[in-house]
Amino acid sequence: MELILVVSAVGTATLMFPFLKKYNGTIAMWHVCFRFMEAVVITIGVISVLSLLTLGQAYVAAGAPDIASYQVSGTLLKAVHDWTFLLGPNFFLGMNTMMYSYIFYKSKLVPKFIPILGLTGSVLILLASLLEMFGVIDQVSVWGGILALPIFANEMILAVWLILKGFNESAVHSSKHLSGI
Repeated sequence: MELILVVSAVGTATLMFPFLKKYNGTIAMWHVCFRFMEAVVITIGVISVLSLLTLGQAYVAAGAPDIASYQVSGTLLKAVHDWTFLLGPNFFLGMNTMMYSYIFYKSKLVPKFIPILGLTGSVLILLASLLEMFGVIDQVSVWGGILALPIFANEMILAVWLILKGFNESAVHSSKHLSGI
């Protein structure tokens, strides 16, 4: 599932960039950077989980090894995954959602309620990631879920809107004069 998330993060960044750069090239590029950072961080987490398999195989092959060193290694690999899970799908998601939501709000490419929900959701998921980082709330918790609901709703509503209706045609046509940005 996380590898699918990586591919979708890179895909959405790549597909949205040509549209977003017409309205604000700098923010559009920052969106791509944060989206790619999200993908890279998630990939590191996947590699750490896959490394647990290698560690387990090494443990079995060693026969009767010192279990403590394997437990420490396993704990560290799990911690890498936990931190990447916090930074990728939370922190970097909040940053890149803020970027594209701002452009959508200013450009009127989609109805205003969608980017407003995105901006609200991005602030709340950033707050959740900071609260989780500093141990105020657990990474997987009721509060974390509540704070993530608006960004989840934004992503689902935006996806359905773009599939069914696409971008606002009048906003797309009015971007012709902005192409120099």
